[in-house]
Amino acid sequence: MALLLAAVVGILLTALAGSARITQLRATARKHRRADHRAVNAEAKDSSKARR
Repeated sequence: MALLLAAVVGILLTALAGSARITQLRATARKHRRADHRAVNAEAKDSSKARR
């Protein structure tokens, strides 16, 4: 019985750690996507000013 309980707790801990890491990676990816989007928009504004 103790071995079964230990296995279940181990699975839950692994799932919890994995979920936390995935959440971290998604937040980082979102931050980088937004920064890239801002850079592209700024570059587009600069190039449109240069054409005038």
